[in-house]
Amino acid sequence: MDKAEVIIRSNAVFTGTGLAPFKGGVAVKGDTIIACGEDKYLDTFIGPDTEIRDFGDKLVMPGLIDSHTHFAQGAFMTDPDFAVNLIDCTSFEQAMERVRAFADSHPDNEWIVGCQIIQFQWEIPEMPTAAMIDQYVSDRPVFLQQVDLHTFSANTCAINKVGVTRDTPDPAGGKILKDADGNPTGVFSNNAGAIFMDEVYNPAMDVVEASFSKTAKRANALGITTVGMVNPTFVSMDNPYAVLADLNARGDLPLRVFLYTDLFENENLELHEIQEKYNFPDTQVEWHGFKQFLDGVCSDHTAWMLEPYSNAPETCGEPAEDPERIRAAILKATQWGVDTRIHTIGDRSVRFVLDCFEEGKRLHGKGECRHSMEHNETVQPEDLPRYAELRVSAGMQPWHMLLDMPDRAKDDAVGPERAALSWPLHSLLASGACVHLGSDFPVVGLEPMEEIYGAVFRMLEDGSNPEGWFPEERITMSDALSAYTYGSAYAMHAEDRIGTLACGKQADICVLDRNLFDCAPAEVLEATSAFTMIAGKVVFEA
Repeated sequence: MDKAEVIIRSNAVFTGTGLAPFKGGVAVKGDTIIACGEDKYLDTFIGPDTEIRDFGDKLVMPGLIDSHTHFAQGAFMTDPDFAVNLIDCTSFEQAMERVRAFADSHPDNEWIVGCQIIQFQWEIPEMPTAAMIDQYVSDRPVFLQQVDLHTFSANTCAINKVGVTRDTPDPAGGKILKDADGNPTGVFSNNAGAIFMDEVYNPAMDVVEASFSKTAKRANALGITTVGMVNPTFVSMDNPYAVLADLNARGDLPLRVFLYTDLFENENLELHEIQEKYNFPDTQVEWHGFKQFLDGVCSDHTAWMLEPYSNAPETCGEPAEDPERIRAAILKATQWGVDTRIHTIGDRSVRFVLDCFEEGKRLHGKGECRHSMEHNETVQPEDLPRYAELRVSAGMQPWHMLLDMPDRAKDDAVGPERAALSWPLHSLLASGACVHLGSDFPVVGLEPMEEIYGAVFRMLEDGSNPEGWFPEERITMSDALSAYTYGSAYAMHAEDRIGTLACGKQADICVLDRNLFDCAPAEVLEATSAFTMIAGKVVFEA
């Protein structure tokens, strides 16, 4: 019998399968788990050179898998010398004073970038115009991003730098807002924000590598061992994935990165060309499929709804991309047997994409595809069982839900009946669907405990609504952790390697600094990793 190189013990071992934690541990040899079970079972794997690591009451579990990140842009946005964070600003004036201070303290930055604006908590809940920003910074280009990355603002200098004029047409899936005279106001929605991305997110390679590496190591410190990196990347470099792979090969990016690239690549490239483009042998950077977004968000009426918005009855929103183009690309990917992930927030978007997946199944057979709907913010009851029927996974980011709660922007936008259909975590799980959790970093931070907290408690961080927002959609701690481990692995076609603590799996292990099953809600938010291992290699230890 093989003897373990290391045995990780605890009074609380959670395997990721949904079973309650037990007293025992995990035996590791090389990059592989060779045993997981109670202490008496593990004793047979102890040899003279076996290292025993006893973590007491800390929670031993599979490495966390953040299934939905925009990793590249997030690395830059969270670099305090690249961008200024505005998420806690409660007024336009406060936000702009912070932007001006950042500009003053970074005189060499060509662009002044402000991130994560929540304008709905301002007295006037609107993204600022160019004229408004010019009052604070006018000598350098300023680019501001709403927290959900669907609405953007730019000052006059930035607009001129990228060449936007009154004659610039709206890009497909985006809108350049204009005043009564037809001049750009400085506000841009959805794909119109991409006009600025090549200029804004084009740092020198040493900055790129440093930001990527720092972000990966920060993920390790949170217990994250794998991320799904979904299109768009929002960076100007042709293939940022190659940079990630090179860093990973050098040992400077200790993270599994599963790539979901632009869905529309399959319009112009053959499958083998795409596979060759994103083939990075001997690394943990792997191509897993395609990603595209279909609509926007409810708060600014860009999510595609079946019925008009309650506070904007003139509109149902509209798709951010040509639906038929998305349909054709999904069908082609399905024919190839390649997974797709589609951003769907409005209930009409949800139904449309489910219809596309159903058509793909009818035309090309059941196959091996594990398509995923991302966000699933509003789902009509009749569509809930279709996820399991079609083997479609539901990617969810519960902290987004909590961002909607304080100002009731979502409730106001869709009305109480549709608000009750929001973020149906429990309903989807009960229907038999695979639910996987992630962050949508950098829309919010990488912190997995925020997502776990949101899924389990559905209440504000300050505990002011202890019953939770539509509490019938709460899920258990076991279900939430399983969705962040096994669920994410399954959705990414990797459950045979990662996602659970089981014999033969890769030794991706996280030890949290407390047992979440015994924690009060506030303590869950405070939890973090005490120890993180990827493929048998320790990548973080507190």
